[in-house]
Amino acid sequence: MDMELQRVTLEGYRCAAYAAFTQEETLESIVPDACPDIARIVAASGKVFLKDKELGEGTLRLTGSARVTVLYIPEGEGGEKEPPRSLEVTIPFQCVRDDPKFHGGCPVMADLQAPAADARTLNPRKILVRVSLSVWAAVYDRERRELSADLTGGGAEGLQKLVSPRKCCVIPDVVEKSFTFSDVLRPPASRPEIEELLLCRAEMGSWDAKFIGKKLVLKGDVELSAVYRSGEEVCQTRFELPYSQILDVGELPDEAEPEVAVALKNVDCRARNGELEAAFEILAQAAVWERRALSLISDAYCVGKPIDVERAPVRLCTLAERLSRREMGRKLCESGIPAKQVLDCAAVVSSLAGAPAEGGMEFTAQVSASVLYLSEDDALCGVETDIPVACRVEVPEGCQCACRCRAVGEATAVPVTGGLEVRFEAEFGWTLTREEQVSCVTDVKSGAAEEPGARPSVVIRRVERGEALWDIAKACGSTVADICSANSLPGEEAAAGTLLLIPARR
Repeated sequence: MDMELQRVTLEGYRCAAYAAFTQEETLESIVPDACPDIARIVAASGKVFLKDKELGEGTLRLTGSARVTVLYIPEGEGGEKEPPRSLEVTIPFQCVRDDPKFHGGCPVMADLQAPAADARTLNPRKILVRVSLSVWAAVYDRERRELSADLTGGGAEGLQKLVSPRKCCVIPDVVEKSFTFSDVLRPPASRPEIEELLLCRAEMGSWDAKFIGKKLVLKGDVELSAVYRSGEEVCQTRFELPYSQILDVGELPDEAEPEVAVALKNVDCRARNGELEAAFEILAQAAVWERRALSLISDAYCVGKPIDVERAPVRLCTLAERLSRREMGRKLCESGIPAKQVLDCAAVVSSLAGAPAEGGMEFTAQVSASVLYLSEDDALCGVETDIPVACRVEVPEGCQCACRCRAVGEATAVPVTGGLEVRFEAEFGWTLTREEQVSCVTDVKSGAAEEPGARPSVVIRRVERGEALWDIAKACGSTVADICSANSLPGEEAAAGTLLLIPARR
């Protein structure tokens, strides 16, 4: 037989599974000899650093360390007037998640945060430190599929083929790159010089990514907040440190969009000569979403000779749309000790849950907010609270929705009657995907010959509900064009109940 299937190859990745969970780490730690005894713990702040990602058969393992800074008032003759001190405790961690969809060798995108940390004294020289970890990860499975795009030949046998244009979304590449940068920072002229660094928080700020040729250009910033001592005064300052990186990707069409995740691998901040020396190690990760047009042949037959056509269902991702929205979080946080001045405010998403809602999903993020402030008598105090933030997302029928949330911008706290009013913005970002099963021809062979006179030359046929002209033409050994011509149809459709004259060619 002179007919041949023309193949097209779809090769890339698909998101096999998302993992979002929390876990808690604790550690008993001895106060270093260089630090004085602890009289009162004021607050604790955690940073989490990703070291490695390991994916085995059915198991995802993320390793790293959580660094908890403990602010405290030391024992001394000055009591609460003693200058505050800080110590740092490093807790190694291992996050493990089991899922049968995980396979070794698959790329993984991950992000970790430390939404809450606390510490309590077991004695003046020993503390128990706790930190909670919020983990997000996406695992991508490589796939390669050969699909039939067309069927050539068969002109002498009156080949008829049903070829449909399709649009699908694929992930041709998942890339990552570690990079470092450093800077020497001086407080603004309105703030005193840094004498002793008490607390340093580093958060990934906003970022933007776009393709230029075969390069993915990523631009963003790190938001650094420092609480420090200058003489007897406790001060705070904030810096925004921009960065720019280029990630290599393959050849891409115009309709491509990156999904980006940025994670901290290490931060080193130290005070020197009134300035702040800061060094960062960052992991940039990106999954490239591409919209691709292709043609698939879903059926075929010949009017001149019988053929056997084998078909199979094919899964296609026909929609991949990424959207985002910012929602304001706000709450009055009651404090037992009235506040005079806020030194630092942080907001970190601790968990995200989704529930079906009319027309889509409603996602609720639990955000942990912590505030460090000075009381009216200049005592250093800290308070924490949880704040829910909701976002309703429209999800078209048949679509799946994967959502992430993170606090963005600068969280603020203002002293008010009864406590502190905390405000921040939470950015919800979600990806809508739709997967559909479509029929595709997989093989064509010669069929058994029909007996002479097996089909009449003319058939009168009523169109049944849901029946297409293609199905009628194939069943009657005719063509869609001949049916349209014989019945003066304006297009290749006929309403149910229509009586058609079917001219057969065999």
